Amino acid sequence: MLEHIECPRCSAPNLSSEIVCFACGRPLRPPRKRLPGQPPPEAPWVFWLGLLIALAAAAFVGWHIVSWIAAHRARAALPLWHLPVAGVLLLAAGQFAFYQARQRDRRWWRFRRAPELKLSRVGPGDAVWIRGELQCDTPLVAPYVGQECAYYRYVVRERSEDEAGWRVTERDTKAVDFRVVGDGESVRVPSGAVLFDAPLYVDTPLSPGGTARVRVWTLAAGVPLSLCGLLVDDGTRRRLDPLDDSLPIVATWRLPADYVRLVAKRARAAQRWAWALTILGVLVLIAGIAGV
Repeated sequence: MLEHIECPRCSAPNLSSEIVCFACGRPLRPPRKRLPGQPPPEAPWVFWLGLLIALAAAAFVGWHIVSWIAAHRARAALPLWHLPVAGVLLLAAGQFAFYQARQRDRRWWRFRRAPELKLSRVGPGDAVWIRGELQCDTPLVAPYVGQECAYYRYVVRERSEDEAGWRVTERDTKAVDFRVVGDGESVRVPSGAVLFDAPLYVDTPLSPGGTARVRVWTLAAGVPLSLCGLLVDDGTRRRLDPLDDSLPIVATWRLPADYVRLVAKRARAAQRWAWALTILGVLVLIAGIAGV
């Protein structure tokens, strides 16, 4: 017979071979500790090779940037404070990008750890992914398309004959409280605490000449919806709350695994931008201080 252990948090039965609870994600075993006599794990050779390649690439790019700055300063006289100030601004932008990358990485970690459960199996206090049909008691009507929905965002852009680009002339975003229904259960979701990820519903010209276009994103009533949050039961109805103060409820048309991959991709992109801005800021700052 298979041995089971009970989760100390939600009392769900788990196999003795499980590491985390299938219902709430709580660890079922204490973390393993390294013995004092054991050496720390060594980094693989791929890591060191990648680090050497990254340093070589940074040195190559930095040398070309400094050479370009020197040639530019020889052609155009610039004030002495020009490069140091630019370097400081780039460093500040890099640190802000690092902060954004940490926030997105934290979101990815929380969303990845949240299990995907059916509404009938979710209990109070569970931080989970749920999926069901979106329903509204007082739905909105999305402009330009007339679709009943719980959330919409639209942007109108225009371009005149003497302009090369587009300019935004009108935009708006609205949301209302809604319910998610599935497996004979329903959960209320307050719209004020939701981060919406809606699909592009329509992208069409408004005028025959194509000088005005409208794009509408919406979560229509009756479509399948995935949400990640903390389930709360106040005795009269069940609702979904944010995971914490800095992490809102996520409502997306994607499957949970697809949304987790999207967040991971955005976190990696933010890290690359942060490193690029920081390295560029250091090089510009050094060039300015050295009087290149």
